[in-house]
Amino acid sequence: MFEQPEIWHILVANVVVALGAFIQSGTGFGMGLLCVPLLTLINPVFAPGSFLAASVFQNSLMIHRNREGIRKEWLASILPGVVMGSGVAFLLLSNLKGPGVELAIGVTILVAVAISAAGFCIPVNRTSLTAGGLFAGMMSTLAGVPGPPLIIIIQHESGRQIRANLGLSFITSSLCSICVLYFAGRFGLLHLYLGLSLIPGILVGTLLSGPFASILDRSFLRPALLGMVSFGGIALILRNLL
Repeated sequence: MFEQPEIWHILVANVVVALGAFIQSGTGFGMGLLCVPLLTLINPVFAPGSFLAASVFQNSLMIHRNREGIRKEWLASILPGVVMGSGVAFLLLSNLKGPGVELAIGVTILVAVAISAAGFCIPVNRTSLTAGGLFAGMMSTLAGVPGPPLIIIIQHESGRQIRANLGLSFITSSLCSICVLYFAGRFGLLHLYLGLSLIPGILVGTLLSGPFASILDRSFLRPALLGMVSFGGIALILRNLL
């Protein structure tokens, strides 16, 4: 069902995840939005399963750097929602076959971009955090993009809190999504191997991001990032429709 990518696929994929890790280490999000459409265009086997496996490592590094910003009361609401969202995504995956999965990824990415670009101000409370976790779990499993539902809720908090709590939420959503993908027949040893092959790129991007964290937090980055991601999502949809 899945073909082994060529060496140049893996090398280019590492460049992509290096850029994604560079951005996410500074802002707390953006790796999935940037990497998933590009990795899928390089070779569909990379996303979402292999990318999710690799993102566990990147988010662990981000949490370690920002551990003082962890908010247990947030996580007590977010994480149960993530688990529930992954369960809902399992039901959806059971009814999606072949090209329908990649088409769903493209549509989900565009929805994620629209949510991020809208900039809604939602109060941070138990209800909103649980709902954000639920949609994050769904998006993580369907497209490897868990960030936008949570970003729009905690976007006005401190950068350290955003990075630490998103990192923990992303690790949970990634692990839940990998389990769902495994039982749906969409994750195996090849995906795990390819996830491990992306770690060099993640290390490079994370190490380079340290001195540039303040630059990455500037407001001009988000429009450029969302523009690139929108192009990737549209490209995925057109490729499957044509």
